[in-house]
Amino acid sequence: MSTATTARGSLGNLPAEVTSFVGRRQEMTGVRRMLSTSRLVTLTGAGGVGKTRLAQRAGLELRRAFPDGVWLVELAELRDPDLVAVTVAEALGVREESVSPDAPGLAGFLAGKQALLILDNCEHLVGACADLTETLLRACPRLRILVTSRQALRITGEATLTVHPLSVPEPDVDCTPADLSRYESASLLVERATAVLPGFTVTDANCSTITALCQALEGMPLAIELAVARLRVLSLDQILERLTDRYRLLTAGARNAPARQQTLRALIDWSWDLCSEQERVLWSRLSVFSGGFELDAAEQVCADDTLPAEAILDLIASLVDKSVISRTGDGARARYKMLEVVREYGAARLGGAGEHPAIARRHCDWFADLAAYGDAHWVSPDQAALMLKLRHEQANLRVALEYAVSEGPPERALRFAADLQNHWFVRGFLSEGRHWLDRALALPPPRHWTRVKALRVASWIACVQGDRDRAEALLADAKALAATLPPSPERAFIPVVEGNIAMFGGDQARALPLFEQALTGFRELHSLSGEMWTLAVLGLARGLATDDPTRGYPDLMACRDLAAASGEVWWRSFAMWALSVLRWRAGDTAGAAVAAKESLEVGKLVEDEQFGVGLSLESLGWVAGSEHRDQRAAQLLGASERMWRAMHASLSSFRSLHDFHDESMSQIRARLGDRAFDAAFRRGAELTTAEAVALALERSGRAAVPGQRVSPPAAPPAAAPEVTEARLVDLGLTRREREVVTLIAAGLSNREIAARLVVAQRTAEGHVENILSKLGFTSRAQVAGWLATQRDT
Repeated sequence: MSTATTARGSLGNLPAEVTSFVGRRQEMTGVRRMLSTSRLVTLTGAGGVGKTRLAQRAGLELRRAFPDGVWLVELAELRDPDLVAVTVAEALGVREESVSPDAPGLAGFLAGKQALLILDNCEHLVGACADLTETLLRACPRLRILVTSRQALRITGEATLTVHPLSVPEPDVDCTPADLSRYESASLLVERATAVLPGFTVTDANCSTITALCQALEGMPLAIELAVARLRVLSLDQILERLTDRYRLLTAGARNAPARQQTLRALIDWSWDLCSEQERVLWSRLSVFSGGFELDAAEQVCADDTLPAEAILDLIASLVDKSVISRTGDGARARYKMLEVVREYGAARLGGAGEHPAIARRHCDWFADLAAYGDAHWVSPDQAALMLKLRHEQANLRVALEYAVSEGPPERALRFAADLQNHWFVRGFLSEGRHWLDRALALPPPRHWTRVKALRVASWIACVQGDRDRAEALLADAKALAATLPPSPERAFIPVVEGNIAMFGGDQARALPLFEQALTGFRELHSLSGEMWTLAVLGLARGLATDDPTRGYPDLMACRDLAAASGEVWWRSFAMWALSVLRWRAGDTAGAAVAAKESLEVGKLVEDEQFGVGLSLESLGWVAGSEHRDQRAAQLLGASERMWRAMHASLSSFRSLHDFHDESMSQIRARLGDRAFDAAFRRGAELTTAEAVALALERSGRAAVPGQRVSPPAAPPAAAPEVTEARLVDLGLTRREREVVTLIAAGLSNREIAARLVVAQRTAEGHVENILSKLGFTSRAQVAGWLATQRDT
């Protein structure tokens, strides 16, 4: 997934189009019109008809109407309705820390945002999607939702548009090459055929075959795509011959099925028949993967005595050639993926062969082993690579975890969910981690150290999310069980979690001896991961416990050096942020800035884009405030605040830091004044994560100039700069907002602006509101007068 944020002006997370978009003019017009009058539009239609592609294209064309972004949420691979809200939150870039991303939480996050949310492939989760959609629409008046589903959500206010197959030449009509261009299905077929065979052209000789193919495929885009892929090995006539015979046979055997489903099923049946027996076995077994797979996983999960591991590579290559699977991405490791309809077909074959239980168990074992390996090798130069791999396998992890908590045994489910502790924490997937841990802990409780580990990981997550009562209850259960078990290295983690609960509550005196106890235990066990965790929080607690913050320096520097020597990244970044806080408290603003910037730089290695960045921006805001660089300070605090909101978190859960935050905010506001402070704070909140980091590191980029004036005065200075495009960009206006500024200056009303830009009036009103906010004005007349005066100057 893209790592775009919800900052104003960002375009969301829509993927770039890699093939041309053919036809659908009427549908596109319908989607635009319906979204202008209805806040919920559902595209319905048969599988393979092109609902997803139409929705994505509509989103791309409507981006300018949604300054807070167009966001695609892919649900085809999700099976658990309880995770719909979590999946939406992840697509939006939410890294929650204190409140789980349920419907009310997402509603709070999206409240006031003018955004378009695309919920793709909802048919198997229609109840959960309907409930979430209704909650969001009631709470977020500027939100629009576009749904693709084989059935409507059936909630109040829903507008539906049925997506039909592409237009097809009429039967018994002779078409010329010129005539074919009028039919969308023929245009798509020719476009894709040209991509497969660069010299392909429509001629009098092949025109009738193309017509017959379009008719046989009934204009289904997916069927056309799959059929044309066969041009690598077959001619158009051969494809037509095989399809026609196959469809007749299938229609005769299943008359009660819709014709389009017969067509698509026949096409996949045909692909199955073209495969060798070993290819079919592999195809069916690969269906257990969700969201793609890598070669080593396929070799481990799919191989047995009948399908040797050494044969998997060649069989995968053959399935790629047959377009059953495709290679995705351009990373160092090849990754493969199936279309969902192809995967479902394989799953049906796997179930029919009676192999699903064994393959699902091996799939679960593989990813449980991957989680265990990642946990055991967390402290290593491979830390960043491990985190990236786990992120890529998110869909597979969910499938494997579902099997683990459903099929047991409890020890495996507990260990699996707990071994992903770093994945849940660093990625900000805390609510999802809590979901799986709660399900595993609900299984018949084994008297085993795996349960102790799961309890203390769940306690740590609850602590970070601000649920202190739950954290203490879970840890009490862990301590009670640990007291009855033989010695284990796991025992050393209990005091460090207990110390964190105390430290977050502001009780440093209670936290310190617990951290010291944990540190002794970890050093005796030679546990580098535990030692670094404890040093980082011990140093912070020492510095916060007295009026001498420098007491915490040695522990934090020891954590940094230990991490650097071992290749660990996350705790090194955290330690540098903690050091920046203590240096700031000690009056060393230059040293504090250096430490916070190092934290930002190091955090990039594990792609931390919310939690660690938000902490570092906060401390750099305090530093700038202490140096009376108040415009910069307000912008940094605004950027940090936006990230905390995106995570459904707040510094209020960490009592000491919240006091520093309030004190710094009050001082900066007093010096700037309410209006200037609010304008700068708002400007910072509108930055993307990349722009905020550029500002923090004082690099070139939008709003990255320290002390830059954000809110122009109502009466311009005598030497105001010329109003160029660059000047308006510097003031934070998006491209569409710059167009609207010129229309305001020309005296157009909101209704006239909407007509000129061909957007809804509410969209135009939103642009005007954003412009007034960014320029610090309260009326359209001020905008027009300011623009005219600057042009004169």
